[in-house]
Amino acid sequence: MSQSAPPHIVVVGSGLAGYGVLRELRKLAPEARLTLVTGDDGHFYSKPALSTALAKGKNADTLVTTPAEKMAAQLKLDLRAGRSAEAIDRTDRILLTTGGPIAYDSLILALGADCVQAPIEGDAAHRARPVNDLEQYRTFRESLPDGAHVLILGGGLVGTEFSNDLTASGYKATVVDMLGHPLAQLVPAPIGDAIRGALEKQGVTWHLGRKVVAIDTDGPGFKATLDDGTTIQSDALLSAVGLRPHTSLAAAAGLEIGRGIKVDLNGRTSDPHIFAIGDCAEYPHGTSAYVTPIMAAARAIAPSALGTATDIRFPPLSVQVKTTAYPVVLLPAPFGVEGAWEKVDDDERGMKYLFRDSESEIRGYVLTCDRCAERGDLDRSLSELTKQERV
Repeated sequence: MSQSAPPHIVVVGSGLAGYGVLRELRKLAPEARLTLVTGDDGHFYSKPALSTALAKGKNADTLVTTPAEKMAAQLKLDLRAGRSAEAIDRTDRILLTTGGPIAYDSLILALGADCVQAPIEGDAAHRARPVNDLEQYRTFRESLPDGAHVLILGGGLVGTEFSNDLTASGYKATVVDMLGHPLAQLVPAPIGDAIRGALEKQGVTWHLGRKVVAIDTDGPGFKATLDDGTTIQSDALLSAVGLRPHTSLAAAAGLEIGRGIKVDLNGRTSDPHIFAIGDCAEYPHGTSAYVTPIMAAARAIAPSALGTATDIRFPPLSVQVKTTAYPVVLLPAPFGVEGAWEKVDDDERGMKYLFRDSESEIRGYVLTCDRCAERGDLDRSLSELTKQERV
């Protein structure tokens, strides 16, 4: 970077990751030039709040916590809203956008993730849309009739949370998932079964071990056909079949790609002037698509992008599942780590499971109901273990 002029840092993406790293950059470098490029309007809001908005009486407008103009003023940044990043010229360090080229000293990619589209037949298959950002939520809410029956494709975190929010707000929800229990990639079967049972009492209907093969128009609503021939009538559709890190821009620029955009402990990609953060990034331990790792990464990537290499220090990355019908907190088992779930407690206070790896070390946990209060103690003990491993 030039020593005679303030560094110019360009961030692509206005979600929590993009704004999180911009806040850290502005704290460290009041004089730096900061430019934010985003395809949307740039308003700041909490994406996790999308799956609880109905029960809290929120709509797309009231979910906005800080308008884009105020964010730009607070952070003293050049906001390029409504502009898409098209390509990266790594040789000359230029980001090519629909609003023209932007030169950078450091570029930070906070591109988020793309929603997976399930292969489904039928004339209304395209109507099963995801809700992964504010505008998608606006479209979903504004097209939702009072008391509607919503068919949700996918029983993972997003699908389960939306089923809880819908049925707690006077709507009906049916969930279809290919796996055997809700949150099957995150929790052991007994806890998944307990979540299913609690949500059934609240009004959720489940079709597990099944998949939707066709969706057709049926009057003002829809008719979905499952792989066993079952048909489901609904008034609205929600696709929650999964997310995939957005990597196409980085891949086209020749950056190293795995499950996401590969970065080192500083958040740096295979290009020393380009960083990645959030849902699009693949850290040395894997992907981390939650709030806690985003904020931890932002605190290290900001100084690294300014020239002071700083390692990301991830705390235990536990998650609160927003199912009020059956409270759950969990620390997901690390991707690719061999091990097994061990039941520790199952009583009137709730359930407690630990994930132990092949060396019998605790690498994950799930707590339910009143036992959710044990989260802090578990996180602290696992944090201490992580510190000892670093030494």
